[in-house]
Amino acid sequence: MQKDYSSFGLKDKIAIVTGASQGIGRAIALGLAQAGAHLVLAKHPQGRQDEIQQVKAEIEKLGRRAIVVMTDVGDAAQVRAMVEAAQTTFGRLDILINNAGWTGNTMAIDVTEEEYDKTMDSSLRSVFFACQAAARVMIPQGGGSIVNIGSNFGVVAFKSRSVYAAAKAGVHHLSRALSLEWAGQGVRVNVVAPSITETASRKVILERPGYKEWATQTMLPVGRWNQPDDLVGSVLFLCSDLSATIVGQLVMGDGGWTLH
Repeated sequence: MQKDYSSFGLKDKIAIVTGASQGIGRAIALGLAQAGAHLVLAKHPQGRQDEIQQVKAEIEKLGRRAIVVMTDVGDAAQVRAMVEAAQTTFGRLDILINNAGWTGNTMAIDVTEEEYDKTMDSSLRSVFFACQAAARVMIPQGGGSIVNIGSNFGVVAFKSRSVYAAAKAGVHHLSRALSLEWAGQGVRVNVVAPSITETASRKVILERPGYKEWATQTMLPVGRWNQPDDLVGSVLFLCSDLSATIVGQLVMGDGGWTLH
């Protein structure tokens, strides 16, 4: 069901969303379109080609424009090309949502160099170079908003997520540091940090015997998992002029997990 996000004042804004084919990225991309924005949908070259085209079609049904840019966010050159495609197609860039990332599920004693590098490249290095490329467009044009998707595991510890936790904690503090450098030039950088969200990629975790009951009864005061749509309002708020003086902040959309 289409929601009325028109009050966020994002009509005809140009937004990039990475990892837009499913889950949180898909929900945010559609939310931005429902708020009036045009989209650059960044998608890893492997897999889910039908899904990203479906997202594009749904955005176009709303009367918005959308392009798909195949992007491995771990490759800085491809990230720069993604931002260049946005500027070439639309003439500007107002919003960047760094949503794409990757995590293994390995106890720290067993993490390989390959897994470490893949996690850091996709979840932290990618965020820095995407922010840098976007700021190089946003600063000369007079400003823009960047929202990085963090994680509750960047705030609290969790077994088998040591490298991912470090990467997401890095995203949180990187966003503060970038805000300090760029806010005076009109570019705001903030973070929305969910807990585990009920998406296809988390299905295996959520279906472990007893896991849902443990999490919802013990760790989540709201009593349920995040759904992708739960995060859209916070992201749109941070993209809008309604949050004009909010810079370098961490918004916990985690159902209360980090209250413990």
